[in-house]
Amino acid sequence: MTISLLILTHDRPKELLKCLNSLRAEQENLLEIIILDNGSQVRLQASALSEFPKIKVFHSEKNLGVAAGRNWLAQRAKGELIWFLDDDAWVKTNQTCEFIRDYFKKPQLALVSFNVLNAYSGEEEKRCIPHVHKNTTQVDMLAAYFVGCSFVMRRQLFLDFGGFWENFEYSCEELDLSYRLLNQDYDIIRSHTLQVFHAYSSTSARNRSWIYFNARNRPWAALRSLPLKYLPSYILGWWIYAGAIGFKQSEFKLFCRAVTASLKGSFSALKTRSVISASSCEKVGSLGGRLWY
Repeated sequence: MTISLLILTHDRPKELLKCLNSLRAEQENLLEIIILDNGSQVRLQASALSEFPKIKVFHSEKNLGVAAGRNWLAQRAKGELIWFLDDDAWVKTNQTCEFIRDYFKKPQLALVSFNVLNAYSGEEEKRCIPHVHKNTTQVDMLAAYFVGCSFVMRRQLFLDFGGFWENFEYSCEELDLSYRLLNQDYDIIRSHTLQVFHAYSSTSARNRSWIYFNARNRPWAALRSLPLKYLPSYILGWWIYAGAIGFKQSEFKLFCRAVTASLKGSFSALKTRSVISASSCEKVGSLGGRLWY
């Protein structure tokens, strides 16, 4: 199976170059590397890419957001498998493409996500474990959702499912797609073998982003996919959670703006509503997804 590597980047030229350097050993195993510069003010110089003959670089004058940017990349990829990799992450695993192909010998597998390690501590990022309890494991795990730092999906399946809902912009687009995949009896696996380092450290900007997008987007994900009985507890639960963190960090006004934006965008979410089955909801719960009821 051919693999297209897709990277969305924004104002991180040094991180992007480190990401690409980690892939030197994989170049021959990739059909192509497509990079979308997503409205960056600071760009990586073309001369820095001379050692990567399979790279195609495109530029967008405005920031399309993560969801739309990834859709753009997928539509231009030619590989049977599309591998999305964050620009501030770099690959740890040797023979990554070989492992990826082995996973996709299973016809019901839609998507495999990588085990995300913190680049500064070397430890597994617990926030990236796709399970409510965040327990580290030494094995692959079937998952109710995936984290978008590094993941691989069948390209045609991604396109058939319509990719990511672009209104999300950033955050929850992976959860939304996961609901739809599980509802069609596809599997999502979080790999233990496939590992990627992520240059993540908590900052005030990231904390503000978490508060805003979780308060705004979680209700949209619920409105698009979950049965009615789950909506009140799910939406209120996330608002209480995000609001408490916002209050604790003196960002309650930001939280209120996010709730307002969420309410305004609810009509668009409801217009695209496609409810997953009761059995799919049970599967989400059994795999460690959050469903409050």
